[in-house]
Amino acid sequence: MTRYPLFCALYMDEVKLETTKQGIDANEIITSGHVWAAVWYLAWPTVVNTIIQTAYGIINAIFVGRLHNATDALAAVGIGNTALMIQFGLVIGLSAGTSALVARFIGAGDYEDANAATGQSLLLSVVAGIITGLPLVIFAVPIVRLVGASGSVVPIAADYTAIISWFSIPMFLFVIITSAIRSTGDMRSPLYAGVATIVVNVLFDWLLIFGIGPFAAMGVRGAAISTAITRVVGMLLMFWFLQRSELRGWFRHARWHSDWSGRIMNIGWPAAAQNLLWSTASAGFIKILAMLPAAQVAAAQAALTVSLRIESFAFMPGIAYSIAATPLVGQNLGAGKPDRAEHSAWVATGQAVVIMTAVAILFLVIPRQLALMFTNEFAVVPLIVSYLRINALSEPLLAVNMVLRGALQGAGDTRFPMWTTVGTLWVLRLPLAWVLSIPTGLEATGAWIAMSVTTAVSGIIMAIYFKSGHWRKIRV
Repeated sequence: MTRYPLFCALYMDEVKLETTKQGIDANEIITSGHVWAAVWYLAWPTVVNTIIQTAYGIINAIFVGRLHNATDALAAVGIGNTALMIQFGLVIGLSAGTSALVARFIGAGDYEDANAATGQSLLLSVVAGIITGLPLVIFAVPIVRLVGASGSVVPIAADYTAIISWFSIPMFLFVIITSAIRSTGDMRSPLYAGVATIVVNVLFDWLLIFGIGPFAAMGVRGAAISTAITRVVGMLLMFWFLQRSELRGWFRHARWHSDWSGRIMNIGWPAAAQNLLWSTASAGFIKILAMLPAAQVAAAQAALTVSLRIESFAFMPGIAYSIAATPLVGQNLGAGKPDRAEHSAWVATGQAVVIMTAVAILFLVIPRQLALMFTNEFAVVPLIVSYLRINALSEPLLAVNMVLRGALQGAGDTRFPMWTTVGTLWVLRLPLAWVLSIPTGLEATGAWIAMSVTTAVSGIIMAIYFKSGHWRKIRV
């Protein structure tokens, strides 16, 4: 979790479930090799992938920031992405259940059940894509208004949200397959798919946003269409990798099994609820910014959008280590090595803290230069500068929070993170953001302070809980 809160298969009559050499090597490294080496083995492909994803997000923001209506466009994209996060709650829940089960079974050498969990998760993904995508298409306008859009931002944000939502099923399938493959210890296949999809996305962004060659200039709508195309490409690539993995027997299990669905959702529903709470809290945060004086609202919302893009340079490595922590903990628990699971999680946390702190120093030293890379809007730049400086202070504890959540997911412990989200975001962040920004007159700066304080509190709570060892006893 960051501060603020992503067909075709060949049927095989006889699927050989022996692992590939890469799979065997990955499992041995995770459960038997040197812990520091195991952490880095899993983390570096995902670090590279997230850096590439971050670079794309920044390029996208730069493209949108160069439109004639840059302030409205940036605010619309930020609000649209927040509206889409409401949908992501369910995909995160399915991902959590899938990754916890697959990692545990791979660690125990039970490849048949690993395939069964994967097949059931893919079936659930199609259903989830339909039931979450259609409401976002049909009710796009009231949803973006609820999130905080107003005036000229509303039609842009609604159009952006609706176009992307039509392609919900490919997004669900892409995320779930990626989670399953990563849980086997294969981090490279998602990296290759990530590189390919980013190339496609940047290319179509450039063509469709600005109207290059035979294409009409579509602005924000072009960015949405580019994202839709990328979702389909990413899904197809991940199916290709799935058919070449030790999970290629998933197709034999792609039918309804209430027991498997129950096991997946038992782990997944708290993660889904957690993400939904986080997403709605993010929407609430934007709503608080909408309570500022009318002349400041669009600037504050645009500043938040750009600031999160810049900050992603720091927290994307944290996401990478969080992803790595899931198979590290899950496979070692499956192999009957809880001490190694805990040690691996702390090593991953330490590495993430070092990297994210190093990036945070840049936020303190050159925030204005970073802001000017995205926009030169007079009202927006100072707000970006204050955001980066204030939130840089809590970046180390954000790393702790993110990685240990990934570790707990690998253990199948998703309930405590859910309650932590309720406490730190709904009970603490939103009220504090309102108090500091509205009654006290600190405006957007007050909201940034509330964000930084609650991030630090969440990191401390997660560290204390993980140290308690309760997660070792979770059965999946």
